[in-house]
Amino acid sequence: MERQVLHLPNELAAIVLAAAARAYPSECCGLIEGIDTADGWYGFTIHETANLAPDPAAHFLVDPEVQFALLKALRNSGRCLIGCFHSHPNGRPEPSDTDLATAAEDGFLWLIAAGDSSQGFSLSAHVFEAPRKLFRKVAIAP
Repeated sequence: MERQVLHLPNELAAIVLAAAARAYPSECCGLIEGIDTADGWYGFTIHETANLAPDPAAHFLVDPEVQFALLKALRNSGRCLIGCFHSHPNGRPEPSDTDLATAAEDGFLWLIAAGDSSQGFSLSAHVFEAPRKLFRKVAIAP
């Protein structure tokens, strides 16, 4: 059975939306700490990072030092990095061709905050399926 839901508390969703608004018109980015279960993913902590992409208005690059430090800190904790988040300023709430080209880890979530500073941002969640080289949309529930 395919997992269909990212359980993301409203306060964590608000952190991602605020990061997207702050970074606008550039992309924000970061990592999602949680657990991966048979019935879905549970987000516990949002880790906003600097966007190190050469063109942050069009791409994102999570700081690899932060990612490595988090992986090390989470070792043997029962928690893991379940996904990443980034924004699509003035874009659509779905993975872009660039997202698809750079995705690598099977079962990794991509949380996207799409919108702009005047209309606001909305969230969508997608899981990368490496064998099929595609994203599958998943629901977001508090």
